[in-house]
Amino acid sequence: MSNERTVQGRREVLDYLVRQRWFAGDGEGWELAAIAPRGWLQRPSTGLGVRFELVTVRGPGGGTQTYNMPLAYRQEPVEANAYGLLGVYAPGAGEMADELYVYDALHDPDARQVLVRGFFGETPDDTTYTSLLPSDDDGEPVIGPESGSVLLAVEQSNTSMVIDETALMKVFRKVVAGRNPDVEVHDALAGPGDEAIATLWGVISTTTDGPDATSYDLAMLQRFLRTASNGWDSARASVRDLLAEPELAPEDAGGDFAGESERLGETVRLVHALMAEHLETATWGEADLVALADKLDARLADVLSRTPDLEPYADAARARYDRLRSAPVPVLAQRVHGDLHLGQTLRTTAGWKLIDFEGEPTAPLAARVALDSAWRDVAGMLRSFDYAAHSYLVQTGGGEGDQVTRAQAWVDRNRQAFLRGYDGPDSADTSTEPVSDLLAAYEMDKALYEYVYERDHRPDWAAIPHAALERMLGG
Repeated sequence: MSNERTVQGRREVLDYLVRQRWFAGDGEGWELAAIAPRGWLQRPSTGLGVRFELVTVRGPGGGTQTYNMPLAYRQEPVEANAYGLLGVYAPGAGEMADELYVYDALHDPDARQVLVRGFFGETPDDTTYTSLLPSDDDGEPVIGPESGSVLLAVEQSNTSMVIDETALMKVFRKVVAGRNPDVEVHDALAGPGDEAIATLWGVISTTTDGPDATSYDLAMLQRFLRTASNGWDSARASVRDLLAEPELAPEDAGGDFAGESERLGETVRLVHALMAEHLETATWGEADLVALADKLDARLADVLSRTPDLEPYADAARARYDRLRSAPVPVLAQRVHGDLHLGQTLRTTAGWKLIDFEGEPTAPLAARVALDSAWRDVAGMLRSFDYAAHSYLVQTGGGEGDQVTRAQAWVDRNRQAFLRGYDGPDSADTSTEPVSDLLAAYEMDKALYEYVYERDHRPDWAAIPHAALERMLGG
């Protein structure tokens, strides 16, 4: 990518980038390697210049990361957009010599409208808008070039806006060359998967110049599920209601979640089946399961080198992984969600929907699209039930005696319900996969990762995976 930004604006761009929640770099010492502005969606001479810009930074260890930063250029400051202000500088040679106020375009309502307008008019040669928008009853697109938008403030790795309460545009922040997994999966499942995902309505992508031309997905447009409630919030509300009625059994409490958990299991099963049907699959044999066990052992060794206090759980983890070496085969390997938990689910009036198929945001693209057992996703969801219950106790000051017992009863009940929905009535008779061995290995690996993460980022929550490891240690 060519470095087209004037020196004047480089420090402002870097300073803004490293402060954002969606910046994935750790530590200090990041440097700006290159900025590649894409073509103007609207030129500054109109009073508001808007374009996508690819910003590449180099870390202290030498590796690079590339970020998608749509920027808005204004001749006068806009106080309401102050949160997204990068600085005051010229947009680049050949554009305007005067200094302009530069904002993150996602924090500027007028600039967001320009970003959406690309689906309805001409765009620069290096920026492609692909529209799959449906029509309303009058034959008009469900959103238009003058549609307003509201920015969502709940995400960490991307930035999304809701357009006319009808569509959701997710702007990818950390980008990699090639197709974004979220776009790829939604495109592959379009039609038969619409009942379990949010329908794909459009994609924005760009291609860099030169002999090493590279394509990046910048954003995706989806149907907005306006009646949806987040699965994480719903599950924790159920825990709250259960603990508020200590005299009742979990199944009798007003907020019992087991029915929803079973239906969620059915939805996850459907999505996995569609992914296996429409995306790449493979068959794992004995050597592949040995390789999986070796991989998990290597991850364990890395964890122990950084977190010696996990040593008491090492033998139990190795024992779980070793069982894979002699487990029955074949095992289906397929594309999976890769980062499945209750926060990646939405409950709508039409049923459960799964969202965010990008996989673990910090992982390399090759790891995020690698084939795996679907039981990895299941293990992630089972760990999420544990987190929903016990994080509520942590945050409300509970965590002793009967409350812990009742919270764990909620976890056990919802785990069983989810697995019941995921397995279906007949799958146990037809599958020869080592389900219990795979689940045991994936859950252990997940809990170890969780402990390291919580210890480093949320020490108060480290007790949640630690208690899970204690239970695993006990069999």
